[in-house]
Amino acid sequence: MVVVLELDGDDAFDPYARPKGLDHSAVTIRPKEAQTQPSQRPNPNINNFSKSLGCYPIVTQLTQYIDLNTLHALSRTCRQFRANLLQYRTRLVQQTLHCGNESTPGPFGDHYSRRSVLVSGRVSPCARDMVSDCRRCGRIICRNCAHKPPSASLLRQRHRRLCSKCLATPLPQLSRHWQDPCTCDSSVYLCAPCGTGLNVADTNYLRIWTWRTRYSTYLGGLGTGVGEGNEGVKCWRGEKCVAAQEVEVEIDCSEEGRTSDRESSESSDSERQHWPEGEGKEERAGYWQQEIEGIGGVVKKKIRKRVKMGKTVKEWEDERDGKDEVLGREARGEGRSWCGWCGRVVWGEKDQKAFGGVPELQRGL
Repeated sequence: MVVVLELDGDDAFDPYARPKGLDHSAVTIRPKEAQTQPSQRPNPNINNFSKSLGCYPIVTQLTQYIDLNTLHALSRTCRQFRANLLQYRTRLVQQTLHCGNESTPGPFGDHYSRRSVLVSGRVSPCARDMVSDCRRCGRIICRNCAHKPPSASLLRQRHRRLCSKCLATPLPQLSRHWQDPCTCDSSVYLCAPCGTGLNVADTNYLRIWTWRTRYSTYLGGLGTGVGEGNEGVKCWRGEKCVAAQEVEVEIDCSEEGRTSDRESSESSDSERQHWPEGEGKEERAGYWQQEIEGIGGVVKKKIRKRVKMGKTVKEWEDERDGKDEVLGREARGEGRSWCGWCGRVVWGEKDQKAFGGVPELQRGL
């Protein structure tokens, strides 16, 4: 190891100029003019995007759509990105994506200014490091306001069967989120209203198939005609089904909900009879409204309305015989289905082959 020191003058005292045991007589120090300057390597990270990160109006607009984790990952991409973002660090941290509940006043003072939420047995303010939109309704929530995801054992129950028309329709025409399909098998990010009652909805949907199998005429049941005409299991997309059609349904309504049901009933079919309106006039019973006397002499009202319902889905023979579980093909990923949790399409084998890979790799299409 050789120590080379450059002094300003001869009279400057430096105790390390000639330490003991070292002989610098063999070291030749070249003048600065004679030293060859190494060639500078071009910076490959200087491009239009890196220049835009150095522009304050552009980078502030970009920061409003990302959280702190994404901003940190962006700064660690390369040194050029970090240098451009570091000069606006204080402002950018304050302008990152906020939780939708952060604007509500709460017991945490003006710093957090939000209502209290119960997370893992404790009350915690809104977080800023992990903020994203709900996979179902699109509301911006943080990790503290997100609903606790269901257990992994319940993933197979989230599938909903689609009709033949929805299965044959191309993905771009079926859903506007076809490039970002269901990813509940890897991560479930839902808000509290959307995440409440998922287990109950899954159980009710499976009970429909159980009732259909037990009382079907195919098994010599009671002859209820399940699976015939309009009595089968409908496509889960409902009125958004490709082959949706209008059918008449009967709804029991109370005295308080009569007005709202009447308005929705009239708007669904313009050709039906209009109920008389006006102060002091009583609504007359007819085809679209009937009065039924119930238990104890209670008079109830029943209305008929035309609503759009999905097409009846297909039931496989092995499911009727009990050789295969209900919705087994959808759970194994053999066919396209609909997720009952996030409300997005679940790719099947044909969709993965057509678009080349698993759905997680297709988000950047």
